[in-house]
Amino acid sequence: MAERIVSFSVKAFKAKLRRPFITSLGRKTETLNVGLWLRLSSGAQGYGEASSSLALSHLSPRSLERSVHELASASKGREVSDPGALADSAWRSHRRISPAAAAFECALIEAVAQARGISMSDWFGGRLDSLESDITISASQASKALEAAADAALRGYRLFKIKVSGELKADLARIRAVGAAAAQAQLILDGNQGLSPRMALRLVESCLAEGLAVRLLEQPVRKEDLKGLQFVTRCCPVPVAADESAGTPEQACRIAAEGLASAINIKVAKTGLLPSLRIIAAARTAGLKLMIGCMAETAAGLSASAHLAFGTGAFDFVDLDSDELLREGPKPRGWLRQGPMLKLV
Repeated sequence: MAERIVSFSVKAFKAKLRRPFITSLGRKTETLNVGLWLRLSSGAQGYGEASSSLALSHLSPRSLERSVHELASASKGREVSDPGALADSAWRSHRRISPAAAAFECALIEAVAQARGISMSDWFGGRLDSLESDITISASQASKALEAAADAALRGYRLFKIKVSGELKADLARIRAVGAAAAQAQLILDGNQGLSPRMALRLVESCLAEGLAVRLLEQPVRKEDLKGLQFVTRCCPVPVAADESAGTPEQACRIAAEGLASAINIKVAKTGLLPSLRIIAAARTAGLKLMIGCMAETAAGLSASAHLAFGTGAFDFVDLDSDELLREGPKPRGWLRQGPMLKLV
C-alpha cells in the first residue's frame, strides 16, 4: 500500500532570546515560530518550523501559521512516493510565505527519509558527521558585544559573525571588542543591507589595517543593488556573500552565473531543501564559496538545515547558531550541539 500523509499538527509558539537581537533591520527580544509535525501511514514522522525574521518583515506570525496549516491540510491523504513533486507544489503556491513552504518541505523530507529507513543526512549524501558553526554578535554597544563574545569564547567558539550597521565608529568599536574578547578570533561582518558600497570597503579595510581577521563580508548593500554588490565583490580584499540578494533559487543562480558575489548564503527558510541543491550545484560550477545560515529556529527547527550541511558537505561557512541565541526550545533531531560543534547522533 502506498505511503500517505495521514495526520498533522501545527503549533505557534514564542521563544525568548538570551540577549536582544539587533541588526541594521531592527531589534527583537523573542521569536514567534510555527512548528509542523507530519505523520505518514507507516507511523514515520517529520518536523518543520517556520520562523519569523527581521529580514522578512512582511510575514506576520499569523500569516505563517495560516500558511503552514493550509499546506498541511492540502497534503493530507496525499501519496509521498514523489516528495519532490509535493514540495514543488508547496513552493509554487506559497513562495511569498517562504518559511511556511520550507517548514512543510522539511517535515515532509524527514518523514519520508524515516519511512525509508535513512537519516536526513544520508538523504543528502552522508558526507560529514560534524560541523563547526560561528556565533552571532548583535549590533549592540561595544560593551555588550564584549560580554557576548567572551561568553561564547569560553564555550569554544572561534568564528564570530558580527552585525554591522554602517556607523563606522560604532561598528569598529564593536568589532574591536569581539577581537579583544576572543584570542585569534576569526570574523564575519554582516551588513544586513545597511552599508553603502564605499562604506563597506572602508570598514573591511579599516579592520584589516588593525590586524582583525575578517574572513567574509555578508550582504553589505541593499538586496536590489546588484551593481553595488558586484562593485564591492570586485574591490573587497575578502570574499563577499549574497544573502538577502539571493532570496530565491533563481536569484542565487543568477548571482553565481554573473559573478555578482563571491559567496552565497543559503537559508532553507528562504530557498527550501531540494531547491538548495540547485544553488549548491550552481555555486560549485562558478567556483563560489557557500555559507549555510538560519533565521531564528529552535534546535528542532534547525535540524533540516544541519542535515543538509552534514549530508552535502558543501559549506565553507556554517552559521547555524539560532538555538544558541534562544533561552529554550525543542531539542535537535538527529544531532547534538557541543558549543560550536554540531555532531550527528
